[in-house]
Amino acid sequence: MKLQRLTPLINSGLKLLRRSTALDLKKVRCEVVCPEEVEVCQPLVYLEGQLEKATAPIQGFDTLANELAILKTTEVRHAPTLRYTVFNCIVHEAGFDVVGGTWRKKSIDRMDFLTQPITELQTLSYCMTSVSHRYFGHWLQDAYTSALLAPPEDALLLDVRAESAHAADYVNAAGLKPLNTGVYFARQLHFYQDYGQGPSKRARIGELRARLASAISDDDRFAKGASVYFRRGTSGVARVIENEDELMRALESIGFEIFHLEGASVADIQQRFRHARRVISIEGSQQCHLTFAMPRGSTLISLIPADRFSGVLIGYARAIGLKWGCVVIDRANNGYRVNIDDVLKTLDIIER
Repeated sequence: MKLQRLTPLINSGLKLLRRSTALDLKKVRCEVVCPEEVEVCQPLVYLEGQLEKATAPIQGFDTLANELAILKTTEVRHAPTLRYTVFNCIVHEAGFDVVGGTWRKKSIDRMDFLTQPITELQTLSYCMTSVSHRYFGHWLQDAYTSALLAPPEDALLLDVRAESAHAADYVNAAGLKPLNTGVYFARQLHFYQDYGQGPSKRARIGELRARLASAISDDDRFAKGASVYFRRGTSGVARVIENEDELMRALESIGFEIFHLEGASVADIQQRFRHARRVISIEGSQQCHLTFAMPRGSTLISLIPADRFSGVLIGYARAIGLKWGCVVIDRANNGYRVNIDDVLKTLDIIER
């Protein structure tokens, strides 16, 4: 397999010669797993004037106008779920290569394809993208669910990164068996377009929820039907709420419990939120855990920073039938500041 080892270097050379090496998906064999779907949206809840407080999107993602449009739309168009197939690929730490075509989840920072043994596979499903590699929330919502698209005969490539406190527990609870990190030569490789929340994705979320419920039993520590403030803490990109203590006291006074992400296992998260009736949390990847735990018809209110406004998590809330509301929170000297009256009013409206 000496020649296959050189494929990523050949592609790097082509790129230096200003030749495009990105895979041309129009020339790749493609199977429609689930067609495009247009879905009528359930109304979202937010106070008058909230959306006008938004000042900027998350840098590097969509425009502010498009993010705001997600909240205002009356129907959503779910992109189709597609399975692509390529042949004779070298698969390595940064992605995979065929001659003249690359697929990267990250940049090449070490040439493992030149130094490590190569394992040959007949067929492999590659379930990672650059976004799911970089952000745990997208790993959980997209790569984890894409793993169920793999045909039964396929080996599975799904990152289980050591720095993620929860990835291995999710993989084990779902009974998935991803490959160890290494270099592989795949005679046939499948990869996926799977970012829409159409029928296929919703069904796979349901399947994973069932597997998690089977693997993790309920616990008497957590009362059913509870109202919970899900505290993000310092994980991921910092979103510090400078008056969070005041917010928590106000919520506790109306019956909310406080649940801290820091130090919580997947079992803790499942057991706490599986029967929660109302949840309030700042926008962020910790909310992605809720997709696999919160019951249909329950309430989620997202506190969205004005200067990193994003509506991406709405799609996941819709996928499991949550009642969703938002409160835009303003930038302050030491992070963000929540208008507690706005939170309580939004909670009241969404419950009514």
